[in-house]
Amino acid sequence: MMSQRSKQIRNLFLYILIALSLIAAVEYFKYSTRIHYEWFHCTAIKEPIPYDYYNQEVIDILDAEPSSSVVKYYARGGPSCDKRGEFKTIIKRITRDFEPNLEHYSFCIFENFELPQRHYPIDENKGAPGYVAYVGYDSDSKLVERLCNDSTIYHM
Repeated sequence: MMSQRSKQIRNLFLYILIALSLIAAVEYFKYSTRIHYEWFHCTAIKEPIPYDYYNQEVIDILDAEPSSSVVKYYARGGPSCDKRGEFKTIIKRITRDFEPNLEHYSFCIFENFELPQRHYPIDENKGAPGYVAYVGYDSDSKLVERLCNDSTIYHM
């Protein structure tokens, strides 16, 4: 009777050790991908567009504080950040950063046709982005129209 109980305890200890090892492996993978996040994912980059309402012109970003809600988005990342990943990242960032219940917003997206669909930028110099978007609340709709030129403007 005692030997059967000791086998059960040994098996229980073994199963607990295996389970803890699997949990440790998953946590290590999560930690290592967090450190190298840019290698696995696209990261949205947000640049505010300052606008001088008095002179009706876009001013240099170094000269003034952003006075409009309009921002420029593009995505950067490692080898898995191709045009498809850039597009998904930009759209996800737009829907998270702009609240349509607060005020409706407009946006347009430009594709860089000079880049191939899979351009996999590995170097530090990522080159030109595959997509660029301009987004702003409807209070700044004239500026969005001006930046989007003849491109399709989406309203939410």
